[in-house]
Amino acid sequence: MSSKILSVQDSKKWGQRSRTVRTAPPPPPSDQEFRGLPNRAIITIVLSLCGFGLMAVFSASAPDGLNSYHDATVFLRRQAIACLIGLFAMFSISRYDYRKLKKWAWPISFLSFALLLLTLVPKLSVTTMGSSRWLAVGPIQFQPSELCKVASILLLSAGLSKHFWWHRQTAYRVLVSLAMTVVIAKQPDLGSAIMISGAMVALLYASGLNQALLGVTLLAGMPLVWQHIKHTEYQWKRILAWMHPELYPQTFGWNTIQAEYAIGSGGWLGLGFGRSLQKLYYLPVQHADFIFAVIAEEFGYLGCLVLLTLFAMFAYYGFKTALEARSLFGRFLAIGITSSITMQALVNIMVTTRVVPVTGITLPFISYGGTSLVATLAMVGILLSVSRDCGNLDENADDEDLIEPRGEHLLS
Repeated sequence: MSSKILSVQDSKKWGQRSRTVRTAPPPPPSDQEFRGLPNRAIITIVLSLCGFGLMAVFSASAPDGLNSYHDATVFLRRQAIACLIGLFAMFSISRYDYRKLKKWAWPISFLSFALLLLTLVPKLSVTTMGSSRWLAVGPIQFQPSELCKVASILLLSAGLSKHFWWHRQTAYRVLVSLAMTVVIAKQPDLGSAIMISGAMVALLYASGLNQALLGVTLLAGMPLVWQHIKHTEYQWKRILAWMHPELYPQTFGWNTIQAEYAIGSGGWLGLGFGRSLQKLYYLPVQHADFIFAVIAEEFGYLGCLVLLTLFAMFAYYGFKTALEARSLFGRFLAIGITSSITMQALVNIMVTTRVVPVTGITLPFISYGGTSLVATLAMVGILLSVSRDCGNLDENADDEDLIEPRGEHLLS
């Protein structure tokens, strides 16, 4: 993915339009002409991933459900309810014209940020495993950080579709997104903060941000991140456990070692559905952060390959939607959503296989977590809405969607 995803061929069309004098523009197309069918491949892939996830959650959570609630299906039922809500949101949003979301970018961002700040209030937030990431409304708990992922993508996409990356309005939106990451890191939830930052970098890069400037900025920020990790005890322990888990087998190296045991035990074909041994109170958070290890143990390397193929296909069709979108706003939305979901999946799998340190990031569509699943499916709904507006560049689109000078800028 690069800035070339904003097609050079289309950019030439914008340049030609800037040199063409039109006396009477044709009327805009009606909604019926404008809206097509959503991408069926994306729908099929997402439904397959959700089905795979429900099956994996049931297998991984059954022992914990029996021990804590005397019910092996308790986590499955909760995840199924979240899945139904998420699918309803996905199909509902897919029928909504994504262009109308632009005017809601700032209100949604302010609301998400306000809810996020409430997690810093001790009496209002719900603390679990030392992290205050949740808010409770009656019996329902949700993570505002998941809403911030969607809000930051909307906010940046709306800004970059109208302004260059160096414009003052773009800078304001970047600062708001960075403020979200700072608050999320304070919860603490470094994994989600990294995901929001990663999506922001992907959008800025696709908008034509100078690569040298981007590289220098990232290199300059690395020492700050490293100092934060060194002065945060639990994050520093995760680094030590990642480098030498064998030195801490009974403490903070336990997660990594048990995940490796699970993956190695599966072999090529796996032990069979429901037959994982590591999920029996050895592998921690087995139905959420480390669910990929249970999948590897029960379905083997071939099962992992199928799962990786589904995520790769999602990335392909997501970026294909970005290339074919008829407005800059749609293109940026598709880039941000596809980058966020695939990046999160990649990081989760790399954590489980000990390629990177533990970050506490769930596997999209697969891991247990109601807020994460609903938010992810809502983002897919926006992506499907963009896919309904694919084809040649819309010559009748508003100038705020197709900024003609941007095309000339991308050719340079």
